[in-house]
Amino acid sequence: MSLSASRPLRALSRAAFAVLLLSTAARADDQPFLTLDTTDIEPQFGHELEQNFGWNTGMSGRAFNEFEGESEWEYGLSDKLQLAVATSYAWAREHDHVFPPVGAESGSEWGGIEGEAIYQAMNVYFDPIGLGFKFNAAAGPSERALEATLLLQKNFVNDRLRFVANIGGEFGQEKDGTWADYSALTFNAGVAYNITWGFSAGLEFNAEHDFDGFLLNGRAVPGPTTYFFGPTIQYVAHPWTASLGFQAQLPWSQDPSHSLVSQGFIADTERARIGFRVTRDFY
Repeated sequence: MSLSASRPLRALSRAAFAVLLLSTAARADDQPFLTLDTTDIEPQFGHELEQNFGWNTGMSGRAFNEFEGESEWEYGLSDKLQLAVATSYAWAREHDHVFPPVGAESGSEWGGIEGEAIYQAMNVYFDPIGLGFKFNAAAGPSERALEATLLLQKNFVNDRLRFVANIGGEFGQEKDGTWADYSALTFNAGVAYNITWGFSAGLEFNAEHDFDGFLLNGRAVPGPTTYFFGPTIQYVAHPWTASLGFQAQLPWSQDPSHSLVSQGFIADTERARIGFRVTRDFY
């Protein structure tokens, strides 16, 4: 074989290898975070089953443990649009540290049904950045809400290093005897690195600023702001993925009324949370 004839074949082989490497990276890089969304979505007609488990524990002045779960099905309507439906459930036990002692309280709750749509405006693997828009609608016995989130992503080092940011707003109603309006602004950021193409490790940061009332009508009253931070690991063995993460509440919490903060923590918010997720792809 002549040198001039072998060059195109070598170039074709390199291109095929690059495409294979890129597709492997995209699959392994799918969702390396537990509290953030990347701009990666399911391919057209692809679908995924996702099961999340969570343990929230610790509050100021009381023993608190909550176990929660969420089951979700995702479907790629097109290469730009992903739809999902989910349901959630939880069981909690709380015991105040008071004298004289009082009994512990416990109970379970069904969170209702949630619908989700993600539109991928820019693909991080072909465009300068990844850009997406996520919309959620949820309805349950004690809460109904709408949420919109801007998804940003930038990859480096052959897509092995990912920086992700989610900026969102939530508006809804909670029922505690009567229905009450609430709003929230959120900022979540994370960085993850693929140590191998199947194993990644990352860090996640969450900030949430709550309001009593609707922000949109100008009647919202500022409430507490909480911060969480912690590591997450993920292992991919296609079509299965398993993720494990831990987050601790940071002692930076703020409350305009100064009644909910204890030693820098929001008293009625968990001090720590552990999350575990397993997914199964079908494509």
